[in-house]
Amino acid sequence: MGRSPLYRVIHHFFTHLLMVLSFASDVQSLSYQKVAEYLAQATLFNQSLHAVPDAPRFELTYGSARVAVEVLPWQVHPWDARELVIVKACSCVTFNSAIDADLMQYLLYENQRMLFGAFHLGTEGQVMFAHTVLGGEHMDLMELQTCILSVVTIADTYDDIIAERFGGQRASDRLGAI
Repeated sequence: MGRSPLYRVIHHFFTHLLMVLSFASDVQSLSYQKVAEYLAQATLFNQSLHAVPDAPRFELTYGSARVAVEVLPWQVHPWDARELVIVKACSCVTFNSAIDADLMQYLLYENQRMLFGAFHLGTEGQVMFAHTVLGGEHMDLMELQTCILSVVTIADTYDDIIAERFGGQRASDRLGAI
């Protein structure tokens, strides 16, 4: 069975990007290609998929959550002679929530409950949620899908809770209609 016309267009675009992007290793390039192919084929994501032209990163929308999926070198790891790569999915949950002890305690307690991923603060005080999986030749596509879906589900669920309880603005409201 042949590929859809949309898949062929997306595949051609990503193949071109592979020639333009600079990667830290062959493992990062391979992982980027695997993520690109998966996202292009995934009916859950391919309609809103955007490849960032100057970084090994994709942006997509699922529900009301926007997610960045990055393919990054794993700099400090426990193995001496291996180049490892992680795939990180990250979503902004809220902007301008009151960053105080109550919010920090809440996020730490919620992190303890999470099966996949964790909350953290962005560089400008945003509440973020992220999860990573190991990239490379044997990257499991079910784990990648679970990683991305976990991030969008948590971001979409907790944006209302955090904005109501700690103030601030849901990322989906601040970033405009999706």
